[in-house]
Formats: sequence, structure tokens, C-alpha cells
Amino acid sequence: MNKMFIILSFLVFSLALSSTFSQEKSKVTISGISSGGFMANQMATIFSSEISGVGTVAGGFYYCAEDYLPKKIKQDAKTIGTTNLFLFEPTEKVISDTLNPFIIFRGLNPQTWFRPQKGNPIYRSVAICMGEPDKAQLETAYLKKNEENHLIDPLFHLRDQKVYLFQGLADSVLNSHMQNKLKEHYLAVGVKSENIQMEEGEGSHNFPTVRTDGIDCGSEEVPYVSSCGIDVAGNILKQLVKTSLVRGEFTKEHIYLVDQTDFFNGTKREEEWVQPSASIAPYGYLYASDKCLETPGLCHLHVALHGCKMSDSYQESFQAQYQNQVNAYKILSMRSKKDWRGFTNVLPFIEDKVNQYGLLKFVQDAGYLEYAEANNVMVLFPQTWITEANFPYNPKGCWDWFGWTDEQYATKKGAEAKWLMPFIRSVAENPKARILSVKPKFDLVEKNFPRK
Repeated sequence: MNKMFIILSFLVFSLALSSTFSQEKSKVTISGISSGGFMANQMATIFSSEISGVGTVAGGFYYCAEDYLPKKIKQDAKTIGTTNLFLFEPTEKVISDTLNPFIIFRGLNPQTWFRPQKGNPIYRSVAICMGEPDKAQLETAYLKKNEENHLIDPLFHLRDQKVYLFQGLADSVLNSHMQNKLKEHYLAVGVKSENIQMEEGEGSHNFPTVRTDGIDCGSEEVPYVSSCGIDVAGNILKQLVKTSLVRGEFTKEHIYLVDQTDFFNGTKREEEWVQPSASIAPYGYLYASDKCLETPGLCHLHVALHGCKMSDSYQESFQAQYQNQVNAYKILSMRSKKDWRGFTNVLPFIEDKVNQYGLLKFVQDAGYLEYAEANNVMVLFPQTWITEANFPYNPKGCWDWFGWTDEQYATKKGAEAKWLMPFIRSVAENPKARILSVKPKFDLVEKNFPRK
């Protein structure tokens, strides 16, 4: 009888251990740069029971922008509308730069000379979160309220999350103080201090790599993959996935387009593809070895989120044309030819925009793929899409960490969050089912972003 009891106890223990291992293997990790960094933290907070680690590069803390933008949009609809987007004020930087005789050697950066005023819908996200994060309050009460209403996973799941934070020392877009606020946020929600790795280094508002053919380390321009001598992607994966990862080579044949919809785009011609929503692309990218495609349960899935101006659909020259429209005519909306019935003039149509495939450049050069093949890691690169619906509040295709889609953006009911997590789950379970027959446009990437 005792012998039988021992055998049964061993079987029960083995099944329990197997179940726990399976649950851990099913968890994913996530990282992102800029708006993708904010979004990665947001997703890891909302879905903490499924996401075991989060990395941010120039990212920020959960719900920093609060609901300022969506509330202001509703208020402005009853008053002067989008005209409030023109409310700016000078910063102290414009005076210090003007009086500095050596500024010509350092280079001018007019972006730091003005900031949105109160009353501007982007005041909270740009002026506070990005410009003066020390003034931003950690929204722990909002978090607990969302937990009580089951709008986010129970907060105790955050205790064991692994965290990696990187900030470029020359970043002119996001104030470096945000990283301390972000660490403060993680500690406040229960993340163990030993699970948090902070790193500062060369770089501005870009993604540092050890490549020698990226943009200059101090540059802040598309495609934002810089040569800084820092392997940030590797550091992220070593902190979140496994410390002993081996860096190797990758093959382009294992970079796939994946369907981001449930509309079976794989059965249609590329020009017939549809989007899951106005702000989400019809496709993303996935790197997966043959082994991971056949047995995804043996591989870890890491999700890498791009930043603003990094979606395939972004075009710098079109953005400049739109900015000229705003400056000359004070017109903030975007037109579509299918909806336009007036006379054609100098204003651009959304159809005039040409995809530059900046995300594919990020996929190839950011440094994640060098760790995928040899370490049984799949890397998923979801992406946004720029349509006429993005204008005027999100013309650069940022992930929604500031509420441009709706007031529920930081919960399970948020437009992007409720799309993104099911998409991640489906890729983790059956990546082959999402692969499209169309091949990535490597030739256009090399044309649009020639290597140094």
C-alpha cells in the first residue's frame, strides 16, 4: 500500500511539474523602442499573466499620458476643434541655445525649442511624459481600479517579471529622467529590484547596435537603427529570456510575412489585403527557424515593437509634404481620393504615400535575429499602418500609449491591446498558420536605406 502511494504521489508531482513547465514555456517576452517601448510596458502590465519579461528603449511608464488626449478631443469637438493642436510655447532651451556661441558646433535642434501648451491635446504625452517626466504621476490608483474591474491581469503576476531599460545619453526626444520614473513604476507595482536591469549608453533617440553600417550613433532619423557599439537587442534577450544566449548568424529565408488579420489575406493578392483596423497593418514580420515552425512549443516567442515613423507604411518625404500643408494652410486632416469630391490642389492624398519598408530594415538590422536561430527563439514584429484615420493625432504611426484610439487604450478593451494579444497568442501556438506566401521586399529596403 505504501509503495503504491509513493508511486501515485510521484506521478501527481510529475504531472504538476510538467504543467508548470508548460505554462512557463507558453509565456512570451516583449520589448520596444520609443512608442513601442511605452506599448511594450503597457502590454506587459495589462497581460502580466502571459508576458514574463519586458524591455524598453526610450520607453515610459504605464498610463503616463492618462486620458488627456481623448478627453480633450471630445471637448474640442464642441469648441475650436483641432485648432488647439497649434498651441505651443517656447522652452528655456531656445534662450540658452540662442545665447550659446558654440551651438553651431553642437548642432541646432529646434525640436527642443517649443513644447505643447496646456489645452493642446498632446500636452500630457509630449510636454509632460516626454519633456518633463518628473512632473508625471505614477497611476497606481488607476492600476488597482483596472485590476478590480478585470481590465488588466491581477497585479501579483508582475512580481516575477524580468525588466530591461535602456536610455541613450543624447536622446533629445525623451527626457532621460523617464527611466528613473519607469524603474519607480516597476518597483511600485511589485517587480523585484533584482529583476530590473537599467543601462545608459551611447545613442540618442534610436536603437543602438554593434553594426558598423547603421545611422550615426547621435542621429535621430529613419530607420533608427544606429551604430553605437552596444548590442541592446542581445542585452534585452539575455535579461528577459536566458542569460546564456549564443550570438550567431541568421538567414533571410527565415524572415516571413505574417497575416495580422483574420481575413485570410494569404488567399488574396497583395493589393487586396485588408487591415484588421484603420491603424493596424495587414501584415507583420516573423523570424522562425524550421524547428520552431514545426514544433513551436519548444521555442520562446519574443515580440519586438517598432517606434513612431518605423512602420513599413511611413514615408519621410510624404510626412514633409503633410507638414507643409499644416504650415501653409493650417489644415490638419488627411484626404483620401475615394472620399474626395472636390478639385485637386496642392494638398496631398493619403494614396500618394509610398511605403518605405522601414520596419523590415529594423527586422534585419536591430540585432534580435542574431540570437534567434541558435537559441530556439522566434521573434515577432507586429506593426501599425498609416491611413487617413491617423491624421491629425497620430500621423507617424505610433503605437497607442497616449489614447488616440479611445479612453480604454491602457486596458484589455483598448483598440490595439485587444487586437495585439490574441495575435501574439496565435503566432505562439501555430506560427505556420499565419505565414503569407508573399516574400519580404528586401530589394526595396536596400534601395530606400542603402548601407554605408
